[in-house]
Amino acid sequence: MAPGRTDGGSNGARPGEWLERTGALHVHSRYSDGAGSVEEILAAARGAGLDFVVLADHDNLGALREGWQGVHDGVALVIAAEVTPWRQGHLLALCVRHCEGYAVRPNRRTMDAVGAQGGYIIVAHPMGKRKRSLGIHHTPLYDWRHPAVRGIEIWSYMHDWVDGVEWWRLPAAYEFWKRPQRRVRGPDPTVLRQWDWLGRERRLSGLGGLDCHAWRVPLTRLELFSYRQMFGFVRNHLFIRPEDWRNDPIAALTEALAEGRGFVAHDLIADSAGARCDARLPDGRALQMGQETPFAKGTRMTLALPRAAEVRWIANGQCRLKELTDRLSAAPAGPGVYRFEARLEGAPWIFTNPFYLRP
Repeated sequence: MAPGRTDGGSNGARPGEWLERTGALHVHSRYSDGAGSVEEILAAARGAGLDFVVLADHDNLGALREGWQGVHDGVALVIAAEVTPWRQGHLLALCVRHCEGYAVRPNRRTMDAVGAQGGYIIVAHPMGKRKRSLGIHHTPLYDWRHPAVRGIEIWSYMHDWVDGVEWWRLPAAYEFWKRPQRRVRGPDPTVLRQWDWLGRERRLSGLGGLDCHAWRVPLTRLELFSYRQMFGFVRNHLFIRPEDWRNDPIAALTEALAEGRGFVAHDLIADSAGARCDARLPDGRALQMGQETPFAKGTRMTLALPRAAEVRWIANGQCRLKELTDRLSAAPAGPGVYRFEARLEGAPWIFTNPFYLRP
């Protein structure tokens, strides 16, 4: 079946507003080791109410060559590649036209090559993972400062489950599969600390990655973590200017991903649609998440939620305010990196990208 495209539809926004677009990052198809076709992935995304999916098959851009990048009946499909070298960090390469041979190169040479194409990198599962029983040997990335690196997966969702897959932990692994809202742990605190620390030097987008393969158990009809199921888990809520969405939805999405204009939410435990976060400057201007400006005394930042939660305001990696509320405002005392987190009954829910207030 040939890919079908639409113009993305109407935006329904008033002048000066941002469009909220919700989607899934880091999804695998039959072009590598995923169980589903692109058509099946798009259908699952449509059924889950997603606006976009970022396909990131291992070491190939077959879906791009065959014309799948675009908007299909309301779902935008962005084609990336997960570069997966042995015993090195895994990298999601976006806005590239080829990735041949990148998997056998050192990470730095891969980053150089992506940058030379005008593309950028989102670091997949940045702390790595070692799991002999599943054949997983992901090495942490150490070259954080390369200019092609624009973002990291602050929450690599499947790694929450992978940690429970041992014979003595099978009941926990099974419960995670059937009732993930009870077992999910959220972003690795080490990743969040690294992200906060790096933000003092440069902007770095924080995103939620599913690493979704929709595994099908041989000789059975059993499917572990189907596309439709996982598309209801960790989602990226991006904010895009209406005119950018009208002109080129794919370019608008790739820019918003790189800039970190949005938040990561575990929408399985509660729908986060409608949550809003901004920073108001003394001159009346508003900053969107992920944006940067010189510090000005009198700046106030606010997270407004569709329901009450335990909200934390994180300033330079430290929790400075914590309150059970549906709206929390804070006024920074000086330059720094500022973001919000929200939890529901202790479960991780929302993680905003920071505001960067520079000296």
